[in-house]
Amino acid sequence: MRIDEEHKRKLEQYVASHLLKRGKKISMQRVLGAMVDHALECEKFAQTFEKLPPLEEDPAWIMLQNPKNWGVRNASEKIDQHVYGE
Repeated sequence: MRIDEEHKRKLEQYVASHLLKRGKKISMQRVLGAMVDHALECEKFAQTFEKLPPLEEDPAWIMLQNPKNWGVRNASEKIDQHVYGE
C-alpha cells in the first residue's frame, strides 16, 4: 500500500510532534495502526463515506462495466503508444 506525499508529510509531522511533546519516539507503522483501529471504532469516520455517491453512479465504475475494445491484445504494455501515437 502506498500513501500520497501530502499524507506522508502530515504523518511524519505528527510523529515528530509526538516526540517533541511527549519525549517518546513512535514508528509511523504504529501510528497508522492506531489510526486504523480508531477509525474502525469511530461512527463519525463511517459517516464521511455516506456522503459519497453510490458506486453504481460513479462515472469510473460505469465505464468499467462497459469497457471499449481498442483492438489491442495487451493494452497494459502498449497503452501509451496506442493512446498518444508513436
